[in-house]
Amino acid sequence: MEKVKAISVGGISASIYSDYMLVIPPPNEVKEMIRKYKLSCAKVIGHYDGMHSIAHISVTGQHRQMPVTMGQKLDCYQRALIRLKPIELNINGFGNFMHGSSGATIYAKIEMNTEVNRWFEQLKRVFGDRKTIVPHITIAKNIPLYAFKALWPHFVNREYRERFVPDRLTTLTRPTFYTEGEFWRVFKELHFTKIV
Repeated sequence: MEKVKAISVGGISASIYSDYMLVIPPPNEVKEMIRKYKLSCAKVIGHYDGMHSIAHISVTGQHRQMPVTMGQKLDCYQRALIRLKPIELNINGFGNFMHGSSGATIYAKIEMNTEVNRWFEQLKRVFGDRKTIVPHITIAKNIPLYAFKALWPHFVNREYRERFVPDRLTTLTRPTFYTEGEFWRVFKELHFTKIV
């Protein structure tokens, strides 16, 4: 087994810091459909970053945390999340984000209404997150404009409808420093109130 390098950053070992991402995992049938869309994109534009990532809805991220500290935070978050009533999320078609003149992202759209907006606002409050989020499931992230122009006609009018009630948040982690070759891995699951 290879030893982890104990490199110092500001006098503290860099190997003890990790980044965390909290995501809503959709059901397996959605994951499988998004996987197929990603593979069909690769047939048109070739290999791209994120083509093998598992479908999810990103909620928040926390960077440069010590695992023990993050574990304590997650215990607090769990106490708040267990009081959050589940809500049905509806996927309805596709959308895109433009990243200036450098690239674009294609995603499956989560249908937004007052109830869904309110639910995501409550979710953000649990984490003290002030960033605006547009709930979505990424298909092709930050691809060059030429790739977007080749792909978008395949998605712009395509129908894709699915509905699901999220039951948990998955906390993913990877090292903060020296991330080459590192993948996000599951750190802990947090659960919403069960539907009765």
